[in-house]
Amino acid sequence: MRKVESLSIRYVGYKEPENLEEVELEILGLETAMAAAKQRISVLKQSLKLRELMKNSVVEDDNEETVAETPDAKEVEQAS
Repeated sequence: MRKVESLSIRYVGYKEPENLEEVELEILGLETAMAAAKQRISVLKQSLKLRELMKNSVVEDDNEETVAETPDAKEVEQAS
């Protein structure tokens, strides 16, 4: 297994918001970051499901049974 990395999601906001406008901007920034995290999770789940489906599906190709492999999650994400 490869060494894991420390990852973070960046967003625009204030470390210590001081007024209503800054609080609203901080909330919007956090909501944007959460949406990005949810999208990443969805891409990874979809990649896992596709891999599972491809491993379990047998397709006839010129009277031969073949199993097609799905690309890794990183490849799927780069394509989108």
